[in-house]
Amino acid sequence: MTENIAFIGTTADDASITIYSYFRERDQNKERYFLADRRLPLLDDVEEIVDKKYDIIVFLSRHSSEKKVNSITVHPVGNFSRADLGGKEGEICPSSPELQTAMLRRMISAYHGEKYAVTFEATHHGPLTERPIIFAEIGTEEENWKDPVALDVLYKGATEYKKESYPNYVAVGGGHYAPKFSSYIVENKVNVGHIISKYRLQEIGEREINMAVERTENCRGFIVDKKGTKSEGYNIVKKVSEERGLEIINI
Repeated sequence: MTENIAFIGTTADDASITIYSYFRERDQNKERYFLADRRLPLLDDVEEIVDKKYDIIVFLSRHSSEKKVNSITVHPVGNFSRADLGGKEGEICPSSPELQTAMLRRMISAYHGEKYAVTFEATHHGPLTERPIIFAEIGTEEENWKDPVALDVLYKGATEYKKESYPNYVAVGGGHYAPKFSSYIVENKVNVGHIISKYRLQEIGEREINMAVERTENCRGFIVDKKGTKSEGYNIVKKVSEERGLEIINI
């Protein structure tokens, strides 16, 4: 790998420390592993914990779901509107579209069962950093994050990926889970950075859409779940794309 990636877990979460221990045991480069003592979304001093030489930080975390969805996920980080769990209201981290998308592609190719949804999630929660963050998660119960199958899929995605220099996009619309975008990146030569769910799109405006573009490296435009986007939100995305000379792909 050419990226300088750090992995971080926390002793405050039994899921995180289980995933962290699994990764560190198998990875020869043990220096790039860092431990915190607080919940990862609330880690407001991550810049002080993780050595500056690392360009991208992967957070190894529990995935929480009220519906207890069995899942293996990756997602970009930040708050387009409220800061319900760490970070800052109306602020998002830089995303890493090539790496994030490559990780998910590898996870999807590594998983052959039906128990888990292997998918993107929309951008959400903290912390807020200057470096790109990717959350890599297993959820939602103890049996999931101790499952060797789920751990192996997450580990392969995070360490055996193959980055592709495809054009980078912001994804817009649909639910918090993003199966449409997850399927699209497997079948098409694109990378996805920030992901704005239909729910969040109703709460934000041009400023936040522009911010998503600016914090998605070399952004080519938007991939829009047209059926999963209300007309008011779509019109804002269209206005921003026209002003910035960006492309819109409707799926």
